[in-house]
Amino acid sequence: MTQPDEEKPEESIDEPMDDLLDAERRPLLKALGAGVTVSVGSGIAAARSDATADSSGAVDTGSDAAALDPQYGFATPDADTVPEGLAPDHIVALHTDMPADPEDPDRPPFFHFEPSGIHVDPGDVVQFTATAPDHTITAYHPAQGFQRRVPDGVPPFSSPVLNVGGAWLYAFPKPGIYDVYCASHHVFGMSMRLVVGDLPAESVPDYEETFEGSDDPPLLPPFSPAFLEHELNTISATNEDCDWPWLTPQEVLDAPALDPMRIQKRGTVSFGDVLADIDRFAEVWPLHDDTDDAASADESSH
Repeated sequence: MTQPDEEKPEESIDEPMDDLLDAERRPLLKALGAGVTVSVGSGIAAARSDATADSSGAVDTGSDAAALDPQYGFATPDADTVPEGLAPDHIVALHTDMPADPEDPDRPPFFHFEPSGIHVDPGDVVQFTATAPDHTITAYHPAQGFQRRVPDGVPPFSSPVLNVGGAWLYAFPKPGIYDVYCASHHVFGMSMRLVVGDLPAESVPDYEETFEGSDDPPLLPPFSPAFLEHELNTISATNEDCDWPWLTPQEVLDAPALDPMRIQKRGTVSFGDVLADIDRFAEVWPLHDDTDDAASADESSH
């Protein structure tokens, strides 16, 4: 079993959600109204069983993974109490990072996974550890109300809402690309990509670069700035020409840094590298240490 990826220290915040938004931004969030409620509720509610889900192609992960439910994983309120038999192969941290200057209009709060892209082997156990409150790890899946962005046959897995210091572990059974999000902060761009197994370029699924919803059944793609701005401007005439100031999950997942072949080559891709690919946020994140990232990628590949 490989050693867990080392987590880089980052400044995080553990205040409630209401303290993360300044006075000017609260009316914008309030105006979005039902859209936020739908995005949060769709992932926090217990995932329904997918009638078509099966275990075909699943990898035998052995006795160590036997306690990991294929849909609900394993959750604990204290990451230090993970059973020895469930020692993870990789660790991903869930962060909430505030700007040094809360009044800076160019630097909103960032809700993110670190790393934001990771390459693992089929059957590897990944531990997601919350450094801030109210995070989940939820699959983009029709049973969650979203475009499927996990391999066929994978159930609509989701963690519970994690407290600070809590952890959720999951074994990724089938090769493929898994896009996941935090239900509480999906509207603020909190999403990441896992590449499971060594995929040839021709096996990359269409959803990797195609963000499409549907009317029947009603499914949403990961939110884009255009979608959220449309919702805001439709809700109220006072929001005419309103711009969405926060990061969005579509921007994250569509960033060149999260190209599946790049993730496979590097092992891990940091959130800082993702932001560097997004024009409107490219200059607002602290400089990224490529040396640390290369070391982390090398460790993950072993």
